Amino acid sequence: MSDKKQEIMDTAIELFSEKGYYFTSIQEITEACGISKGAFYRHFASKEGMMLALLESHQNTLLREAELYSSGKDLPAHEQLISKIRLELEKSVEYRSFFRILFTEFMPTENSEVNKKIKEFQTVLRSWHQQSLEDAFGSDIAPFLQDVTAVMEGVLKEYVMLIMWYTQTVPLWKVASFIFETVHALVRQLPHLEPALPAGIEDTLEAFSGRDGMKRQMQLLLAEVSSRYAEEKIRQDKQTMELVLEELEHDHPRVFLIDALLEALQQRSYVSGRIEDIIHIWKEWKGDVLNHDFTNE
Repeated sequence: MSDKKQEIMDTAIELFSEKGYYFTSIQEITEACGISKGAFYRHFASKEGMMLALLESHQNTLLREAELYSSGKDLPAHEQLISKIRLELEKSVEYRSFFRILFTEFMPTENSEVNKKIKEFQTVLRSWHQQSLEDAFGSDIAPFLQDVTAVMEGVLKEYVMLIMWYTQTVPLWKVASFIFETVHALVRQLPHLEPALPAGIEDTLEAFSGRDGMKRQMQLLLAEVSSRYAEEKIRQDKQTMELVLEELEHDHPRVFLIDALLEALQQRSYVSGRIEDIIHIWKEWKGDVLNHDFTNE
């Protein structure tokens, strides 16, 4: 990311914090940065596009740094989970102004691209949480994974909200350790409990279909392989997944290219099952893409 693009985003966050997202104009952002509107539009298609870029940047930063605890650090599994929780808390503090804007300016009921991106981020984050819990506590928690994830995310969310609005310094390592011990206490009681949430409940919350469904599935898969496997083993596969996501951002994605990329990923046994699900979505949507291109020739 260029220095100027980052400067525009940082300046915008300051203005949004002072005046609110909807009451800050692009003109005010460009004047504060000392640039023309043309320079702004060279980096972003709109103010909403800039918010989407901010969300994407935060998601990528969080997942990239989280990979270090999965592949780059020689830590016991439970210490890795504590470190990941602490990382999430640290990012909430680091991006405090940005998250305050998201929580106060964008209502969940609004059907905006920003809200769609927030939901995508939450889904990717949940997948990361689930994989982290399985890594820390083993496959025995599988029948309770939805419940344990819900408990950890609920506790974590409340702490994040408190930390975001609390002006004094909070010892994040202590909070992360407390959250872990709370979850660990629950896990120790699982042999005496029955699952409250059914497996696969997330699949019933929102249908996977079309471009958004395909993107969501691919983002989930990318997050999962990034957290589970060492970087040197999956670098090429990650690049292929990122190319698919990049192509899906185009108004007219190149069908032949996505076909080739998915075919290459399908040859990788460790993700072939998930790729087949994505290919199923792609085949349904591909007909719409081809028909649209044909009727517009």
